[in-house]
This record gives sequence, C-alpha cells and structure tokens, in this order.
Amino acid sequence: MKKEISHEERRKIWQFYMDFRANTVLNQLYKNCQHRTSNTYHHACLLARRSIEHALKKNLDIDYYSLIRGVFLHDLFFNDWKANKGKKIHRLSKHLNEAYENAYEYFDINDIEKDIIVNHMWPITLFHHPKTKEGKIVMRADKRVTLAELFAHKKDIIIFDLDGTLLDTLDDLANAVNYSLQLHKFPTRDREFVRLAIGNGVAVLIRRCLPEGVDEDTYNLVLKDFREYYLKHVMDNTKPYPGNVEALKKLRRKGFYLAVATNKLHSAAYDLIQHFFPHLFDYVQGDDGYVRKKPSYDMIASISHHMGIRKRDCIIYVGDTTVDYQTAKNAHIKCVLVDYGFRSREETLPHIDKKTPYVSSLQELVDYLDKDKAKPI
Repeated sequence: MKKEISHEERRKIWQFYMDFRANTVLNQLYKNCQHRTSNTYHHACLLARRSIEHALKKNLDIDYYSLIRGVFLHDLFFNDWKANKGKKIHRLSKHLNEAYENAYEYFDINDIEKDIIVNHMWPITLFHHPKTKEGKIVMRADKRVTLAELFAHKKDIIIFDLDGTLLDTLDDLANAVNYSLQLHKFPTRDREFVRLAIGNGVAVLIRRCLPEGVDEDTYNLVLKDFREYYLKHVMDNTKPYPGNVEALKKLRRKGFYLAVATNKLHSAAYDLIQHFFPHLFDYVQGDDGYVRKKPSYDMIASISHHMGIRKRDCIIYVGDTTVDYQTAKNAHIKCVLVDYGFRSREETLPHIDKKTPYVSSLQELVDYLDKDKAKPI
C-alpha cells in the first residue's frame, strides 16, 4: 500500500507553515539570496517538496511533521554567512550553528529537527553526518535542489492585477455594494456605475458609491458591512476570464514566476487565487493594511522583495486600468494592459503612453512574450 501522510500530520504541518509565514522575523528569509537564483524561503519550499516526494515514493515510515519543520529551519540565518572571513569549513560550521541557535530561539526543536539542521551539509562538513532517516533524506535532497538552483536560469516575474485581469468579479462586487447600501437605506448603484468605481480598493469603491455628504461614521459602517458580506459571497458569481487558466499554465511551463498585486482585501484575494488558480502563483499581495495600495509602487516592491527579484527589467505588470498603468510607471517596470476587463481600450488609451502594449487575452500575452510583439494600438 502506498504511504500517505495522515490527516493529523497534514493539519499540524499546515499550522506550522501558516505560523511560519505570519512571523515577521522569519520572513527575513525572503531577503537572503540562496544559490544565485533563489532565496532561502523558496529554497526551503522546494527542498520540502522534494524530500516528501522521495519519502512517499519509497513508502518510508518517517516523521513527516518533523521533516518539514527541519527543512524550513535548516537555513535559519538572518545575514550573509558567506561574507564571514576565515576558512571555508569554519564558515560552514558557523553557519550551521547559527541556524540551529536561531531555530532553538523561535521553536521547540526535537532530535530529528536538530539532526536535519546541523547535519544537512554532509559530506562538506566532515564531522556532521545525519543520524536519522529524516536527516539523510533532507541531506540528499538538499544536494539535488542546490545543484538545480545553481545552474538554473534567472527567471522573469509577471505580476497580475486581479479584478478585471485574471477574474471577472464585477457581479459579486456590485451585489456586495448594493447589499451594504440597502442596509443603510441608501439608493443602490447599477453594474456600470460599480464597474467605473472599481480600481482603488474597497474603501474608495464604497466612498464613490455612497451619496455625497455622508458622515464618516456612517461611511465606516457601510464599509464594514460591505467587507463582511463580500468575504462570505466572494465566489458566488466570480469566474476566470476565458482561457486564463490555460495561458497561466503555459507561462509557468515557460519558466516565469507569477504573482498578484491587487487592491482587493488580502484574504479575499488569497482565497480566490487558491480556488481558481491552485499552484500557479508564487505570491499574492493584497490590501493587508500595511502595504500602500496601488497606484503606489509599494505592492510591486513588496513582491519583488519577497521573491528575491532585484532587477526591474525582469518584472512585467499586467492590468486593465489606468491605476495599473500608473502603478507600473511608478515602479519603473514594463506594463501590458488587457482590454477585456473593467476598462476598455478606448477608456484607458487617452491616459497612457501610446507605446504601452494591449492584449485581448492572456494567450495573446503568451504570444507577445514569445515574439516580443504586442497587438497594434
């Protein structure tokens, strides 16, 4: 019988992963360049996947929970350890000790996890040989992942807007707007009005849909009711634009990183991406209350920082509105606009650089990137 991870182990692993992602200190791992083409966090993600795949393929009876924890903690250093002076073996040993000390500070470490952290670099570190099955699996997988990262080509990243670019969310947004307006005895707005009000986040959307002169307390109540209703009905009518899933899969196969930058509430954006585009996106940045919304370049900066993308000419931003165009301009990155979303080409064209390319589908985006040629304006 093929080995499977138990439901309880899956739950524990997922909880550890969510706690890890939420820790602002541990998120410093995004900053550390790892093996030329990766960063420490993504190196750990790939190593975890390869280690689990190997263990399941071999039907090994191991502690999967401790293996995952050990993998995510095995390179837990917050500075460039390679910059330290001294002999190579001394630097490597110091790196292992520092990773273990950091892991011990933030987590209760068991013997398996310690074995993975301090012994994963054998045989480079001659006197640190893994003793556990989990440690040996990670040690071998780490060599394969490291070689793949060292010889991989640096990837470009495509960052997408969400509403009107990846997903048609207009009906669910309009329904939530009108629910909150009706609840407070305000006149409702038609679909076209809501379409033109979208683009700067839900706070601005509600402000635009309310009548003039509404006091701040009432505005805040309407906004609160909108958020509560929308989060419960975020997938009632929302759907991907035709061909988007297939086009995104092609972009992944071509080696692009994919990310989302949206003024939509972060929790809603994350849930929508996981539901409609599972395993296709590397990062989602929504309105989390910390990063400034578009057209500020802060969301682009956050994504490039977390993804370890340091060159602006490696980033392409794809959206459907002048807000998206201005975001790309503020970030000094390439921009491609779609003309099938919440703004037509005729509505955006007067407000943008005439050299900005348009596409009428994400398949056209794939073709544009292949041929370096956009649809004529």
